[in-house]
Parts: sequence; structure tokens; C-alpha cells
Amino acid sequence: MKIGGLKKFTVTDYPGKISCIVFALGCNFRCPFCHNSHLVECKAEKIPTEKILGFLEERSGQLEGVVVTGGEPFIQGEIFEFLEKIKQLDYSVKIDTNGSLPEDLKNAVERSLVDYVAMDIKAPLDEYKKAAGIKVDRSKLEKSIDIIMNMENYEFRTTAVPGLIDEQSVEKIARRIDGAKNYFIQQFEPRNTLDPEYSKREKIPVKKLQGFKKTAERFVRNCKLRNV
Repeated sequence: MKIGGLKKFTVTDYPGKISCIVFALGCNFRCPFCHNSHLVECKAEKIPTEKILGFLEERSGQLEGVVVTGGEPFIQGEIFEFLEKIKQLDYSVKIDTNGSLPEDLKNAVERSLVDYVAMDIKAPLDEYKKAAGIKVDRSKLEKSIDIIMNMENYEFRTTAVPGLIDEQSVEKIARRIDGAKNYFIQQFEPRNTLDPEYSKREKIPVKKLQGFKKTAERFVRNCKLRNV
């Protein structure tokens, strides 16, 4: 498993769980606004898998969950073995995904290797190329959404990127996930972005984000703003 970072403690990234975060290297998207460019481009220093598992053994009984994020964890062939080892240590697992690999997602869910899934919906599904930085197979995103909405614990989230996301975008996304348990609208972070031009952009004002939230609430059961 190619790992580029470890946050040893968080109470905000896995709802209801005291957790740590493992950052996987590499991604099959090139979102221009991504501020984890060091992970996407595999520039972060690699941490041996054994060191991560050793840390988790030491923290057994103190931590409850492990968040596996990226990058995109499912592009790594070793992901399932890694998740199995985490589960053997009796941790609850949350995985963050871009939804482009539904068969891998389904595999992880059916094997009970993940307990909570967070999927980023970058833009309305018919407007994905600009947001993802590459051409994306819409049908795969659709499949991932359907898999996740049949789970017990999950969330969808959209980063409110200026110039990419507006109220109409949010409405289209919320309509597609109509009835979803949790949808989060995240404030954009203009720093260390994959495309440096995005680091110069101003954040969308909180008042506008509150309007986005009201729009989404017409369709989803729970909508909240993050990082505002």
C-alpha cells in the first residue's frame, strides 16, 4: 500500500468516532482545485504500511476508527489486503472515494471491509470533465451513488469551488441523490491547488453557501456546511 501521510488523531473526520486518517498516494482524477496535490502527484514521502499497522496496534483501545482517504484509495491493488488488516485489529473503517471505481467499492462493501463511505460529487454528473480534470465515465459514478445510498452509514459531499459550483449545480446534484441521508457542502480551500490558478480564487461567501444548503435541503434528509 502506497501511503503518503498519517494524521494520528481526529474527532471530526469520522462521525461519532475517535479516529486517525491514512492518506493514500495517487489519484485517477486531476481536479484543478485539489489541495492535496502532493498526494495526487505522489510527491509525498512514503510511509511503510508496517509502520501504519504498528501504530494502529499501539492505539488499540484508544482509537475507534480509521479513515482511509487520498488521493483515491481504490486505485491501489493492495487496498483490500490493507483494509482486511485494519479490520483484523477491530477498527471501524471509513473510506473516502471519488466514486469512479464502483466494482471495487462494491467489493469492499460486500466483504464488510468498510463501515462508512464518503463520496465526493465534484459537479453535476453531466458537467464532470472540468471539475475532475479528465473525462469521467458517468455510468460508474451513477453505480457508486446507488451502492452508497443502499448503505447504512454514508455521506456525499461537494466542494463549493468558485467558477465551478453555483446554486444551480447544487440543485442538480441534490436531485440526483434525492433522499440521501447526509450531504455536506464544503468550503473551498484556495491553497496548494493542483492548478495554481485556483489558489488565487476567492472563497464563495458563507451567505451564498447557506443559500446552497437551503436548496439542497429540498431533496436530502440532512445537509450541513463544512469548513465555514
